Amino acid sequence: MKTFDTLNFSMVIHNNCLIEFKIKKGISFTAGDIWLSRDLSVGYMPGKKFYVLTEAEDEFKPTQDARRAGASKEYGEHVAANAFFSKNLTLKILGNLFIKVSRPVVPTRFFDEREKALEWLQKHMTSK
Repeated sequence: MKTFDTLNFSMVIHNNCLIEFKIKKGISFTAGDIWLSRDLSVGYMPGKKFYVLTEAEDEFKPTQDARRAGASKEYGEHVAANAFFSKNLTLKILGNLFIKVSRPVVPTRFFDEREKALEWLQKHMTSK
Protein backbone atom coordinates (compact mmCIF):
# COMPACT_ATOMS: atom_id res chain seq x y z
CA MET A 1 0.00 0.00 0.00
CA LYS A 2 1.24 3.48 -0.87
CA THR A 3 -0.15 6.92 0.04
CA PHE A 4 0.36 10.09 -1.99
CA ASP A 5 -0.65 13.56 -0.83
CA THR A 6 -0.55 16.51 -3.23
CA LEU A 7 -1.86 20.06 -3.07
CA ASN A 8 -5.18 19.11 -4.77
CA PHE A 9 -5.71 15.44 -3.95
CA SER A 10 -4.64 12.50 -1.86
CA MET A 11 -4.72 8.86 -2.85
CA VAL A 12 -4.07 5.49 -1.36
CA ILE A 13 -3.05 2.70 -3.73
CA HIS A 14 -3.78 -0.76 -2.34
CA ASN A 15 -1.92 -3.87 -3.46
CA ASN A 16 -5.10 -5.20 -5.14
CA CYS A 17 -5.03 -2.15 -7.51
CA LEU A 18 -7.83 -0.31 -5.68
CA ILE A 19 -7.18 3.43 -5.48
CA GLU A 20 -8.97 5.58 -2.94
CA PHE A 21 -8.77 9.01 -4.56
CA LYS A 22 -9.90 12.06 -2.58
CA ILE A 23 -10.15 15.53 -4.10
CA LYS A 24 -9.48 18.32 -1.63
CA LYS A 25 -11.98 21.01 -0.68
CA GLY A 26 -12.43 24.15 -2.75
CA ILE A 27 -9.70 23.53 -5.32
CA SER A 28 -9.69 23.87 -9.08
CA PHE A 29 -9.16 20.31 -10.29
CA THR A 30 -7.22 20.26 -13.58
CA ALA A 31 -6.05 17.85 -16.25
CA GLY A 32 -2.61 18.15 -14.64
CA ASP A 33 -4.07 16.55 -11.51
CA ILE A 34 -5.49 13.69 -13.60
CA TRP A 35 -2.16 13.02 -15.30
CA LEU A 36 -0.20 13.36 -12.05
CA SER A 37 -2.46 10.77 -10.37
CA ARG A 38 -1.97 8.46 -13.35
CA ASP A 39 1.81 8.90 -13.30
CA LEU A 40 2.01 8.27 -9.54
CA SER A 41 -0.15 5.13 -9.86
CA VAL A 42 1.69 3.69 -12.83
CA GLY A 43 5.04 4.57 -11.27
CA TYR A 44 4.12 2.65 -8.12
CA MET A 45 2.56 -0.38 -9.89
CA PRO A 46 3.69 -0.44 -13.54
CA GLY A 47 1.62 -2.39 -16.04
CA LYS A 48 -1.50 -2.58 -13.84
CA LYS A 49 -5.03 -1.33 -14.39
CA PHE A 50 -6.62 0.39 -11.44
CA TYR A 51 -10.07 0.45 -9.84
CA VAL A 52 -10.67 3.97 -8.60
CA LEU A 53 -12.99 5.14 -5.85
CA THR A 54 -13.21 8.91 -6.32
CA GLU A 55 -14.64 11.16 -3.63
CA ALA A 56 -14.26 14.77 -2.55
CA GLU A 57 -13.80 16.40 0.82
CA ASP A 58 -16.34 19.03 -0.27
CA GLU A 59 -17.22 21.05 -3.35
CA PHE A 60 -14.48 21.75 -5.88
CA LYS A 61 -14.24 23.05 -9.45
CA PRO A 62 -13.32 20.51 -12.14
CA THR A 63 -11.96 22.23 -15.25
CA GLN A 64 -13.12 21.29 -18.73
CA ASP A 65 -9.66 19.87 -19.46
CA ALA A 66 -9.89 17.68 -16.34
CA ARG A 67 -13.25 16.30 -17.46
CA ARG A 68 -11.84 15.56 -20.93
CA ALA A 69 -8.73 13.90 -19.49
CA GLY A 70 -10.74 11.77 -17.03
CA ALA A 71 -12.95 10.48 -19.82
CA SER A 72 -10.15 9.94 -22.35
CA LYS A 73 -8.88 6.76 -23.96
CA GLU A 74 -5.37 7.60 -22.75
CA TYR A 75 -6.53 7.74 -19.11
CA GLY A 76 -8.60 4.59 -19.65
CA GLU A 77 -5.47 2.64 -20.58
CA HIS A 78 -4.61 2.63 -16.87
CA VAL A 79 -8.07 2.50 -15.25
CA ALA A 80 -10.43 -0.48 -15.36
CA ALA A 81 -13.38 1.16 -13.55
CA ASN A 82 -14.16 4.39 -11.71
CA ALA A 83 -16.77 4.77 -8.96
CA PHE A 84 -17.67 8.25 -7.75
CA PHE A 85 -19.07 8.63 -4.25
CA SER A 86 -20.61 11.61 -2.45
CA LYS A 87 -23.62 12.48 -0.34
CA ASN A 88 -23.31 16.12 -1.49
CA LEU A 89 -26.11 17.00 -3.94
CA THR A 90 -23.96 19.40 -5.98
CA LEU A 91 -21.22 16.80 -6.38
CA LYS A 92 -23.81 14.18 -7.29
CA ILE A 93 -25.12 16.43 -10.07
CA LEU A 94 -21.57 17.19 -11.30
CA GLY A 95 -20.63 13.50 -11.22
CA ASN A 96 -23.68 12.36 -13.13
CA LEU A 97 -23.23 15.17 -15.68
CA PHE A 98 -19.63 14.09 -16.19
CA ILE A 99 -20.78 10.52 -16.87
CA LYS A 100 -23.56 11.54 -19.27
CA VAL A 101 -21.80 14.35 -21.12
CA SER A 102 -18.14 13.29 -21.14
CA ARG A 103 -18.89 9.58 -21.59
CA PRO A 104 -15.79 8.03 -20.00
CA VAL A 105 -14.27 5.12 -21.92
CA VAL A 106 -14.14 2.94 -18.78
CA PRO A 107 -17.13 1.79 -16.71
CA THR A 108 -18.00 4.75 -14.48
CA ARG A 109 -20.83 5.13 -12.02
CA PHE A 110 -21.93 7.51 -9.25
CA PHE A 111 -23.01 6.27 -5.81
CA ASP A 112 -24.60 7.86 -2.73
CA GLU A 113 -23.05 5.24 -0.46
CA ARG A 114 -19.37 4.44 -0.19
CA GLU A 115 -19.95 0.74 0.51
CA LYS A 116 -22.06 0.33 -2.64
CA ALA A 117 -19.33 2.02 -4.69
CA LEU A 118 -16.75 -0.38 -3.25
CA GLU A 119 -19.01 -3.39 -3.93
CA TRP A 120 -19.42 -2.29 -7.55
CA LEU A 121 -15.65 -1.91 -7.95
CA GLN A 122 -15.10 -5.31 -6.33
CA LYS A 123 -17.41 -6.92 -8.92
CA HIS A 124 -15.27 -5.41 -11.67
CA MET A 125 -12.11 -6.60 -9.95
CA THR A 126 -13.31 -10.20 -9.72
CA SER A 127 -14.62 -10.27 -13.31
CA LYS A 128 -11.28 -9.30 -14.91
